[in-house]
Amino acid sequence: MTIQSIGSASVALYITPADLKQYGLTPAELTLEQALKLTRAAFREAGITLEGGIEIEAYPENCGVLVFAHVRTAERSWFSFACLEDLAAAARCMPAPRPDAALFWWDARWWLSLPGDQRETAAFLSEFGRSEDDRPHLDACLAEHGRRVLEKNALAGILTYFPV
Repeated sequence: MTIQSIGSASVALYITPADLKQYGLTPAELTLEQALKLTRAAFREAGITLEGGIEIEAYPENCGVLVFAHVRTAERSWFSFACLEDLAAAARCMPAPRPDAALFWWDARWWLSLPGDQRETAAFLSEFGRSEDDRPHLDACLAEHGRRVLEKNALAGILTYFPV
């Protein structure tokens, strides 16, 4: 497989018939789901970390498969905490609480939502809770089953109730 960057969030991937043969496939038999698996494998082999979802377009021909992949950054980052005290400890350690954080209660855990581009904040939170970004459809699940506790400025709200 050959992978080539074609922008900051897109790549072109060429999968040869020999590559497909290793997986017991031919270009004619390749499904979109299988192409996605091969694309993810190519990303891993190239040492490219995927953050967010991936959209692909696959064009199978006798000479191989051309795949265009576009990585979408996550709209929201999710962290869950076993107890409110852990969340409060995380909020206390942050240099500035994020006003765009929301807090939910679901499945006996506290769930904090942040915009997906908040890497520094995510690093602080990962010390105290667990990242839940690899769970598919989490936004929808929490919207349907979770109970919204603080709609915005959740970290500052936590600090109000759990000062140092």
